[in-house]
Formats: sequence, C-alpha cells, structure tokens
Amino acid sequence: MPITAFLFAAVDSPPVIMGTIYGDTAGRFREGASMRTSRITSVSFIDGYSLFQTVAGSLYVVVSWAIGGGNLYMNRIYH
Repeated sequence: MPITAFLFAAVDSPPVIMGTIYGDTAGRFREGASMRTSRITSVSFIDGYSLFQTVAGSLYVVVSWAIGGGNLYMNRIYH
C-alpha cells in the first residue's frame, strides 16, 4: 500500500491521529497544515517508524511525535 503522507509532531488521540502533514499524495492538504485522520484501523512498525492505516484507506507515517506524551499508540486496541 502506498504512503499517503507524513505526519510531524503527531498526537495519538484515539480513534484518530493529529499532526502536521507533509507530502500528501492525495493533494487534500497543503504542506505544513494541521490535520486529523479518519478513524485508525491498524498500526504497524517498520524501521522505527509508526504507520497508521485509516478506515478511508490512507496510510500515514509518523515521523515525529509531539513533545509531552503525544505517543500513546501502545494503549490502542485494534479489532
């Protein structure tokens, strides 16, 4: 599955991820815009990066997490 975009200063706020987006291949967001994903359906970890797939079929790579505990993905439960 191709990567949709990269998120910086991401905050995990189940059931979504929020952050600053770059490289949006779908052209929905301008570079550096704040955004929130649709509902996250799965997460995987590759080479130290977290990849989040959404119900809409997008795949986001978290490049960095927001300072102050934005990385809460270990508390997620996926069905």
